[in-house]
Amino acid sequence: MPIPSSGAIRMGADIGVETGNTATAQISLGAAKPRQLAGVASGAIRLAADFYGKSLGFTFSQTISSDTTNYNLKSAAISGGWNQVLPLTATVTINNGIFVYSTSTGSYAFDTGSTFPTGTSLNLINNGTILGKGGGGGAGTSGQAVGNAGSSAGPAFIARANINVTNNGTIGGGGGGGGGGGSATPNA
Repeated sequence: MPIPSSGAIRMGADIGVETGNTATAQISLGAAKPRQLAGVASGAIRLAADFYGKSLGFTFSQTISSDTTNYNLKSAAISGGWNQVLPLTATVTINNGIFVYSTSTGSYAFDTGSTFPTGTSLNLINNGTILGKGGGGGAGTSGQAVGNAGSSAGPAFIARANINVTNNGTIGGGGGGGGGGGSATPNA
């Protein structure tokens, strides 16, 4: 996540985390990564002037503007050039009227993926519809028998990592399949 663009800058929680350390680790502004972040190869470093708004992370922004199946945010960011080492700042927007859906009851329509570096920030703005796959209908029968039950439906969304969701649309699991019809013969 980028260093704040105004206000106080915290050495550990802002600069340290942005350069791949924990918030409590000691850091030196003269070390290679803080200098890279500040954009100052040598000499004095000024906190506000050299660090405001800076980031060593990777920014991924994607707008889904056509119907999409089995979306995986981590895989999409990797395809977009993210190296899986730098913290990821990702924002995915699903446009109004667009469906993101699953093709199988055993998979998710939208999956964040897992195992992200410290400092990662994931965001989803859903203006469309995220849907799990519906279950299959049960088979009908003949003779004096009850129809077979339908199958279970699939899930729509899984957050395997922290994600901020702004839902202006619909997120819904698939519906279970309906039972098959039975048949009966009249009693004589």
